[in-house]
Amino acid sequence: MIKGLMELLNEREKIVLELVMEHYIVSAEPIGSITISKTMKNKLSSATIRNIMGNLEDLGFLYKPHAVAGRIPTPKAFRYYVNGLPVSGSPGKRDLKTLESLARPRYSYAEEVMEDASRVLAALSSCTSIVVEPKVDTMLFKEIEFVKLSRHTILIVFVTSSGIVHERLVDTDENLDMDVLNEIKGYMNEKFNGMPFYILKDAILHDINKDRETFTRLYKRIKDTLDLIIGEEEKREVYIEGTSKMIGVPEFSDIERLKKLFRALENKEKLVKLLDNCLRKEGISILIGHESDIREMRDISIIMSTYRISENSWGMLGVLGPIRMNYSKIIPIVDYTARTVTNILRIM
Repeated sequence: MIKGLMELLNEREKIVLELVMEHYIVSAEPIGSITISKTMKNKLSSATIRNIMGNLEDLGFLYKPHAVAGRIPTPKAFRYYVNGLPVSGSPGKRDLKTLESLARPRYSYAEEVMEDASRVLAALSSCTSIVVEPKVDTMLFKEIEFVKLSRHTILIVFVTSSGIVHERLVDTDENLDMDVLNEIKGYMNEKFNGMPFYILKDAILHDINKDRETFTRLYKRIKDTLDLIIGEEEKREVYIEGTSKMIGVPEFSDIERLKKLFRALENKEKLVKLLDNCLRKEGISILIGHESDIREMRDISIIMSTYRISENSWGMLGVLGPIRMNYSKIIPIVDYTARTVTNILRIM
């Protein structure tokens, strides 16, 4: 629909729309025809520009927040603007220097990488950042560990190939000694190393040692635990930084409005579901304003990308901010960060 409308615009209209957007991104204030005329060094009169802005308003790209005010871009205008940005780009030199610090070999756990990526994204974008770990079922199994907490309670620890840890408490019917637990651990770590979790849970069912009733019962507990972990895919770990950066943003000067946004960010399960639904498996995805189905987040945009642990295992990272955020600056930052995190996690 937007593409069809844009074909109706002549060069003057495109230039005026771009100037309105550039002004609004910086100032968050409406702009009038006189200001645009001066910006264009009076190449077009203010009367001509006023007519052009009226046409853009009729087409749904601009609107007047007040009767006597200038105009500001609509989310539709931002969608057009974003779609017209170059597909690829590089962060600025200063931003690039900070981003390159991520690649230094100092990480022991994947969680450290995600925390650091979230911190850097928030700092460079001056917006709220978000990093979501991959879905459990797509991760690769590395090892299992058993910690006996009492006669009938065991802590099962699953470790993925990237070092992400998932733990669950399991109650057993019998008192299993550590020799049995270590035998099962050794067998599973050798047999299933490198296997995706969604295959692992089925492989366990087909690989039970039927001559050992104890093995059978414990394997059933392990399989049930895997089902539980995989079934909670929307409860994946989410790292959010920079929520305080929303304070002082003109769009959120209304305290109640800001509180609702913060509550939406706290509902991580709903947020992850939204991102899963809108994100492509490759490259940058951008959700603008009312394209979100979370009401409290319809005044913001989300710039997201995927990072990969393996071919079929990917997580999400990106930035949340006002619709007028600086897309041309932030998109390359998000893209570079995703590629850097991918490279780090694949060699850990």
